[in-house]
Amino acid sequence: MAAWIRPLLRFGYCAEAGAAILFFGSLAHSPDLHDAGVAALAELIEQGYRVPSENDPVRVFPTLTNGQFSASHAGGWRPGAIYLRQQPQGGLDAAVYLRHELFHEASHRSCGGLWPTWIEEAAAMRFSGELSNVDAPSQLNAAELEALAADIRSGNQLSAKARSLLGRLAVTAEWPARACGAPPQWQSWLGSNASAGAGYLLMNLISGRILDQGGDSQTALPPGSLLKIPYAAALRNANPEVLTTELATSDTDKLLQRRAQFQPDLYRRFLPEASRPGPPTAQIDDQGWRVFLGERDADGRFPIVADLPELALTMRAAMLSQPSYFQGLAQNGSLPGSTLVARPDSELAILRRLQAMAKTGTVSSADGQAEIGHLMVAWPAGHPVYLAVFRQRGVNGAGVLAYASPRLQRWQQQYPAEFATVRVRLLSATERNSWQADADCPELNGPAGRFSRCGSFTLVSSARGSRSVRLIAGLLNDVGDGPDILETDAETYADGVLSAEAQTLTGSARRAMRALVIWNGSHGKHRHSESQALCDTTHCMVFLGEAPNTHSRSGERTDPNLLRLLDALADGQTWLPFANGGDRRWIRQIAAAELEGRFAEQRIDAIRRERRKTGELLVRLYYPESEEVLACEVFRNTLKLPSCPDRIEALSGGRGWQFEGVGSGHGLGLSILRAQALAEAGYSAEQILRDAFTAAGE
Repeated sequence: MAAWIRPLLRFGYCAEAGAAILFFGSLAHSPDLHDAGVAALAELIEQGYRVPSENDPVRVFPTLTNGQFSASHAGGWRPGAIYLRQQPQGGLDAAVYLRHELFHEASHRSCGGLWPTWIEEAAAMRFSGELSNVDAPSQLNAAELEALAADIRSGNQLSAKARSLLGRLAVTAEWPARACGAPPQWQSWLGSNASAGAGYLLMNLISGRILDQGGDSQTALPPGSLLKIPYAAALRNANPEVLTTELATSDTDKLLQRRAQFQPDLYRRFLPEASRPGPPTAQIDDQGWRVFLGERDADGRFPIVADLPELALTMRAAMLSQPSYFQGLAQNGSLPGSTLVARPDSELAILRRLQAMAKTGTVSSADGQAEIGHLMVAWPAGHPVYLAVFRQRGVNGAGVLAYASPRLQRWQQQYPAEFATVRVRLLSATERNSWQADADCPELNGPAGRFSRCGSFTLVSSARGSRSVRLIAGLLNDVGDGPDILETDAETYADGVLSAEAQTLTGSARRAMRALVIWNGSHGKHRHSESQALCDTTHCMVFLGEAPNTHSRSGERTDPNLLRLLDALADGQTWLPFANGGDRRWIRQIAAAELEGRFAEQRIDAIRRERRKTGELLVRLYYPESEEVLACEVFRNTLKLPSCPDRIEALSGGRGWQFEGVGSGHGLGLSILRAQALAEAGYSAEQILRDAFTAAGE
C-alpha cells in the first residue's frame, strides 16, 4: 500500500467497519478494490469535493443486475449506495467502475444539481480512468455534435454512440481545477441549452403573462409527475378531497384507477400541440397509461416534453379548468406522506406564508437515479393568481424547493397578491361569437369563465371609440344580457390603459402613472358593484386591450413600493383621480339655445362658479323659478368642456355664455402633463405621486 494512503486509514477511509466505504458480500474480500476506493476519495478531497465519511458512509454491494440497471452496465449508483457487477462487460478493472460511481456520490454531495446529468457522467468517465485509451478527436463533426445535443435536450438516456462521443469530448475539454466546474467549451460545442442545470418561471395565472424567468427555461424536457395536474383536471366528477391527497402524495396507482373518469380529448387540449399524445386505445397497457402521468413509455422514452413557458401554460390551463381539484395541494408538506413532508421547515415556511399549493415531479433514470426535478407552486390557494414552475437537474422534485425558496421569498415582496388582478366590464359591444382563440391555443372553460390555453382572445367590437379588433388576455365571463367581464393581470391592464390615456408619458412620470392605474384597478370594484368590476371606457380608465400583432406586453413592472405609498396617500379613498392637465388656456362660447337644450331648461338666467371649504368645485345654475347645483366635473362633461372652467361670463344681448379654463380634464389628482414636467425636472415617481395626492400644508 502506498505510504500516502496510510494516514487516510486512521480517518476511516478504508474498508473496515465504521469506515467511509463499506463493502459487502464478496467485495469485502477485495483488498485491491478497497485501496482503489481509498485512493479515489483522497483525490476527490484534493479537488474540493465532499466525500463519504465515517458518520455518513457509502455502501458498495455486489450484484448481477438486481433490477437496478441493465446487464450492459458495469455499475450503478444511488445516493449512499453503489452496485458493482463482478463480471462487467467491457474488460476494465472493477476499480475503474468503483471510481466512476464514487465520483457520482461526491458530485451528489457537493454540486447539488449544478451539473446536468450528462456533464456529471462525462466528469465521472474522466475521473474513473476509463478514458485512458481514448484519443481526443482531431476535429469535431458538426452533425455528431448536433445529434448529441438533441439527445441531451430530450432528457432520454444517451445511446452508446452518443456516450462514445461524450467520452471523446471529455478527453478534449479543459476541466477547471475546482469542484463542480464544467469545461467552458461545452456551450460552444453543444449550445447553451444543453449545458444548463436549473431554471424558473413566474406567470400570472389569470392571464398567462410571464413576469419573471431565468436559468434554463427554454429546453424542452419531460415534466415527470407534474403531468398528474392535467391528468387530474381531465377527470370527470372527481371528489376533490380524495383527489388532492392522491396528488399531494403523488400516488400513481390510485390515479390510474380513475382511468374510467379520464377525458383524453380535454387532457390533450391542456398540452402544447407538439407534445399531445394520441388518445388511449382499448389495447393500451398499464405502461401506456403511465405516459399520461409523466412516466416513460414501453421503449423507455418520454413522449411528452415541454420547456418551462409551455409547461406553465399547461399547469395554468388545468388549474383554471378545475380549481377545486387542486386547493388541497396547500397541504403538501404537512399532509402525512405528501412529497414535501420531509423538507426542512426553513424551506416550507415560505409556502405557508404564501398559502401556496405545491406539486412536485421527478424524472428518474432507468436505474432510479433522479435526473430532473420539477416543482410547481401556485398561490394564494383560495384564489390563485400566481403560478411558478422550477426545474433543477440532479435532484428530485422535493429537492427543488431549496432552489425555489429564495425566489419565492423575493416574489412575495415584488408581486403583492392584492395588486395582481383587475376585473373589467367590457362596455364596448363584444358579440359572443367574436371571441376567437388561436388554433394552437384552444378555448377552454372553467368556473370563472372562458379562457384560451395561451392566455389571449381576439375580440371584434363595433363600439365607437374602441378598437375594432383587440387582444384581451385573461378570463372572459359572459354574464348574460349585460357586458362581459374580463379578469386580467394588473400589468396587462396598465399596458392597455397607458396606451389609451397616456401614450406620451416617459420615465418616472410613466412609472408613477402606471402605479396609479394599477392601484385604481385593484380598488375600483365599487365602480360597478353588481359585478365587482371596473369599466373599460366611461367614468373609469379607458382600457382598449392590445392591438393585433403588436405584442405590447412590454415587460414593464410596477414598483410595489409605489403601490404601498398610494395606500398611505389614499387615506381611505377607493379611487385616486388623474387628468391630462396642462397650463394652456382655452375659451369656449356656447349659444343660449344650445346651453338650455343641454340642461333641458327653457331659460338659464345666471351661472356661478363656487368653491366649498373642502376644496370641491361647484357650478350653480339659476332658472326662472329654481336653481341647481352641480359638481363642476359633471357640468363640464355635460358641455364637453376641456376642464372645469375658472371663469364664466354671459355674452351681451343674451346670446349665450363664454367659458374659460386651463388645461384638460377634471383637474383633480395627478396631472399627466405636470407629471411629465416634473419628471423632466428630475422628480422621482414617488415625488410625483406625493405632489399629486398630498394635501396642501401637509
